[in-house]
Amino acid sequence: MYKSRLIATEDLIAGNSEAPADLLRKLAGSAGSATRARVAENRSTPLTTVVILLNDPDPDVRIGLSFNPSLPTMFLTQLAVDDNPDVRLLLAENSRLPQFVLEILSKDENPYVARRASQTLSRIAKSSLTKAIA
Repeated sequence: MYKSRLIATEDLIAGNSEAPADLLRKLAGSAGSATRARVAENRSTPLTTVVILLNDPDPDVRIGLSFNPSLPTMFLTQLAVDDNPDVRLLLAENSRLPQFVLEILSKDENPYVARRASQTLSRIAKSSLTKAIA
């Protein structure tokens, strides 16, 4: 019971954008992949910690990075060629990615990733056209 409460608390702290950088660094080394994924998603995670998380063996942690609004473009490019197709597939759904990253994904060797990225690009184009007409 105590351990599950501790893990839940770590997860909450890891997702808090006001958590201190040194605490986020520490939580990035947690044994729990869910905690590391929350650190990865956190816009306040220090760049040095993001670099470590980019190489995390758990794909859920790298997927978490794709939801980090502060992630530098060069890291999005690295995720676009990740070995795990699940990472690339979830990245391909993100309409807030730079267009060139979605174009990389639209040429992915995995047909599901390529199709999803193409659909996202189409959705963005339709949205832009609708805004231009309005």
